[in-house]
Amino acid sequence: MQNNIRSSYDSFRELRESNSYYVDKSELLEEYLIRRFEKTVLFARPRRFGKTLTMTMFRDFLDIRQDSREIFRGLKVMEYPDVVSSYMNQYPVLFLSLKEIFGDTFEKVFRNFQIAISSLCDDHEELIGSDRVSDVHKEFFAQLQRKEAGEEDTVQAVGLICRMLRDHFGKQVFVIIDEYDVPMAKSLGTSFYDRVRDMIEHMLSYVCKTNDNVKAVMLSGCLYTVKNSTYTGVNNIIPYTVLSPIYASSIGFTDDNVKSILRDFDLEDLYDTVVEWYDGYIFGREKMYCPWDVLLFVKDLLDGTYSSAMGPKCYWLNTSETSLNIIHGFLGKTAGVNESFEKLLAGKTIKCTVKDMLPYHKIHESGENIWSALVETGYLTKAVTEEMPRMPLRIPNREIREVFRREVWDYFRGKVSNAFVSDLENALWTGEVDKAKTALEQILEATLSFYHEYHEYSYHLILDGFFTGLEYRVLSEQETGYGRSDLIILDPSDNRAMILELKHVSDEKEMKKALKEATSQIAQKKYESRLIYDGYAKWMKYGMAFCDKKVLINKL
Repeated sequence: MQNNIRSSYDSFRELRESNSYYVDKSELLEEYLIRRFEKTVLFARPRRFGKTLTMTMFRDFLDIRQDSREIFRGLKVMEYPDVVSSYMNQYPVLFLSLKEIFGDTFEKVFRNFQIAISSLCDDHEELIGSDRVSDVHKEFFAQLQRKEAGEEDTVQAVGLICRMLRDHFGKQVFVIIDEYDVPMAKSLGTSFYDRVRDMIEHMLSYVCKTNDNVKAVMLSGCLYTVKNSTYTGVNNIIPYTVLSPIYASSIGFTDDNVKSILRDFDLEDLYDTVVEWYDGYIFGREKMYCPWDVLLFVKDLLDGTYSSAMGPKCYWLNTSETSLNIIHGFLGKTAGVNESFEKLLAGKTIKCTVKDMLPYHKIHESGENIWSALVETGYLTKAVTEEMPRMPLRIPNREIREVFRREVWDYFRGKVSNAFVSDLENALWTGEVDKAKTALEQILEATLSFYHEYHEYSYHLILDGFFTGLEYRVLSEQETGYGRSDLIILDPSDNRAMILELKHVSDEKEMKKALKEATSQIAQKKYESRLIYDGYAKWMKYGMAFCDKKVLINKL
């Protein structure tokens, strides 16, 4: 099959008109419009799961100003004549994206909001010449278009334009607001967060409450963050979050979708790799993958970008500044959170009461709020198919575990001298055990205040994070030989590798015994087997024993 995968399109029409590869999700149109219609809904998903593509699909299907039959030709929605005849290009649509509404002051945020409203007016400029729209409304519209309206009038703009569209077309309006929560997410932690939140909730209240001009309001975002607002209009939003079984498979790739993609491009033999790296989410009761990751992985394979030496990439890394702010906001703050974080990185689960109606400003109030936010933003997933009061949570896949590890490195990097890191790195590659011991103890002195209690995985996490941050390929607890090694550090450019086996004891007198166990384990389990199989010509093997901020190191 021709390589026509495009990951950059957020516009459904552009994607279809460019003949790009598309996984058909159009049945969502029939499900929402006919079987599950609600006046105001939120489709909440993590970043890069296809929310904007879904919202533009609704826009292009409904918009009375378009002729969309060609771009929907051959898709599943066309098999439902009732939805096609009743809805396809039958309604005025107001489409507003809030993903660019941010700034380092409230004034800049509001200015960007004004620009977005002005662009919305440009998109509906036909209203200025309509003989069905009042002159008073036209003048108000012109002020908005020129970005001359004040804050109060701009906040009411969406409601006004809906009234004008209803007057012009004689039909109620579908309002689609994409990434509605970005302004609040971006202003999290600033002095003007409350003003931004108030502005967005006030805007939504004008269109979400009883409004005869509006047929329906569809929102997309990561969190349902406006529940119990002082604006009663936003309290009737029906949220479909990652916990909801309804629409669970409508946004994102199912297991069948992924198998079909790999089959279409003759890549079925890589299914297990895709599962390991990009699977693991459970939305409602469905096993789900992030479309962004899967498509970019396949695209890299097809166009020759993929490097077997480096392996699959973390395409999701740095795609959401909001999620990174959530992580940075809790690292090192709470002992209980830190210990749970260790368990997650060790591949274990933690139990939590997940709150899917969580305002951004309350995320850092408790550990459970943090974990809930990380579930909603895609860093964690529930480990069960049925919702329950306290659910086991886990990191969904290897890619997200890698993202977490890099965030640990970023957190620690500001606390440790680069000289110590460089000394440790060089000493381990050259076999200078005493120098490595000195450098590592300096690093432990600077970083272990992060932990309430010290566990083996505390040290594992620090070393994992450092080598990941130094751009080595790190294998953590991977099968090799007759067991699982703690850490294998791969340096493909120099065809070399390093095996680290770690032990932790609570009594300094036990350190030498633990060190002997670590080194014996490397030899007995033949941890170098994987390196031989992968063609690495040279490797170093180290046992390490830790007690508090002290370490013993032995080179085999």
